[in-house]
Amino acid sequence: MLATGLSLTYGSTVVLDDVTLEVAPGELVVLTGEDGCGTSSLLRLLPGTRLDAPPGDEWDPGEVVPPGLALATHLEGRELWTLSGGERQRVRLSRVLHADVLLLDEGLGALDTAGAQEVLAALRSRAAAGACVLLVAKGDERAYAAADRVLLLDRGCLGPRS
Repeated sequence: MLATGLSLTYGSTVVLDDVTLEVAPGELVVLTGEDGCGTSSLLRLLPGTRLDAPPGDEWDPGEVVPPGLALATHLEGRELWTLSGGERQRVRLSRVLHADVLLLDEGLGALDTAGAQEVLAALRSRAAAGACVLLVAKGDERAYAAADRVLLLDRGCLGPRS
């Protein structure tokens, strides 16, 4: 996935200033930055399967966790409204893991340590299978360690995190 020349302003505030972003097939890239820096805005401009944060109430009453969801096999058959935030996040992530371009806005949010490690392993596996994976994670050293590259969005510019 390659996006070039991305610019975005809100009034006089420059959120993205001629940003170019490339995530190669087989790569897991983590995007980070301060709250309000534009990571979510950047993801909304990119082509791919996007999973926004925080988990919403996108399920119908009485809907149950279907069988075969990679990160949620232990939840099969449970009504979705009864799940915790972390369990809902597992279901949501499982539903998009098949995509070739994954854009995850705070994809580790609401997960405990074990859940975050399992999700990172699943994302690494998708990348190894040729998917492009872009994960927004702010201040999460586990995500940084799992990434092929970590990029920092700061004052509208994108560059490597030092």
